[in-house]
Amino acid sequence: MTSAREQLRSLVRSGDAFERPAAETRETRLEAAREAFAAHRERVPLLRTRAEETGVREITGLDDLVPLLFSHTSYKSYPLSLITGGRWDRLLRWYTTVSAVEPGDVDVEGVADIDEWTDRVTAAGHRPYITSGTSGKVSFLNCDTADLRFLHDILENLTCWPDPLPPEPTRRGYLLAPASGPMRSVDGFRWHAEVFARPGETRLLTEEPLRVSELMRSALLRRRMAEGTATPQEISSFETASEAREAELGAAVDRIVDDIAAHRDEPMLIAGMNNQQYALIEALRARGVPDGGLHPDTLVLSGGGNKGRALPDDYQQQLAAFYAGVRRVRSYGMTELQGSCLACEQGNYHVPPWVIPLVLDEPGEKLLNPEQGVVEGRFAFLDVSLEGRWGGLISGDRVLVDFSPCACGRSGPVVLPDIRRYGDLGGEDKITCAATLDSYVRGMIHG
Repeated sequence: MTSAREQLRSLVRSGDAFERPAAETRETRLEAAREAFAAHRERVPLLRTRAEETGVREITGLDDLVPLLFSHTSYKSYPLSLITGGRWDRLLRWYTTVSAVEPGDVDVEGVADIDEWTDRVTAAGHRPYITSGTSGKVSFLNCDTADLRFLHDILENLTCWPDPLPPEPTRRGYLLAPASGPMRSVDGFRWHAEVFARPGETRLLTEEPLRVSELMRSALLRRRMAEGTATPQEISSFETASEAREAELGAAVDRIVDDIAAHRDEPMLIAGMNNQQYALIEALRARGVPDGGLHPDTLVLSGGGNKGRALPDDYQQQLAAFYAGVRRVRSYGMTELQGSCLACEQGNYHVPPWVIPLVLDEPGEKLLNPEQGVVEGRFAFLDVSLEGRWGGLISGDRVLVDFSPCACGRSGPVVLPDIRRYGDLGGEDKITCAATLDSYVRGMIHG
């Protein structure tokens, strides 16, 4: 008998992932939540501890999920000293506390740095996706091989939904990304190129892999510079290295810009984060490429935050103007989510069927989901598709979610386009359960 979780995952290939009646999907989601909780309670120590502390033994309704949700900070709750001190066994112990990974799965003997530790985890069949780490610490989000296959299925079957593209390699590819690295965007861009770009015709920003150690070292030094604790020598060395790196990347972007300008009458795949995309269109405009001047079968992938670069308030409108007439992936998502909430013809982001949306109050304590209508609050969810980790998470996003049928004619719920970070709205972004979860983790690492 097919499980509820398998039924929801299978909708990716069926072509009707967002077409089912809300009531039908609601019941399947709840059963899938029961299955996911039963499976992960046995495999993820932090979830098991949380369930015991809160007294949740089974999922009878959505309210039962709220005390089981992890904070978005849970996946970077490790002490930084484990990395700076080379305590790779302890870091693995932390990882196996928040993930469905057994300590014996990964050999960390002789690991030299965080990049080699990440490679060892990957070699053992567990992909530790990281976030950008602008605070100095990255999140490590475990995916197993089934999760990676499902992500690939999503991009192959749902890219450009509601009018998905056929998986045909007919484009010239441009990836504003490194050759490799444990980021979901890096893997996603590469997979898109494998599906939609002509073999041998994809250009990268750099052939060098993304290094977690460099990402963290740079973020930590920026933080120390902001705090006034960095030494003059550290600052000088950082600025020299940054200037050299900027020059190298600038030359790479120039080559890509020249190539796009020369081949703009061909269908292309152009993939990059929002700040990179904005820099790209500025350079293309300077080369004389007009708004709407690319081939209509061009596929554009963009997203993510500004990643440290201040962009104009209307940057999204500028991207839309320049890429007018091409195929663009429009979505709301995050590394913690399998796939994304995809935009319909009305511009609303439809929650995929394998994700249970949970709108909470700002502290993350109370479920606000209505039967119908719009509710404002903190976006949380349970992604029942995940195998490599528990998919219940409280994000840092303030959202408006409409649980009524969408104006496009499809069932809800949908996330409306006005999405903000609580940290950007003034004050601190505090989630009530975060300190408790961090305390659990510290006890498990050192216990």
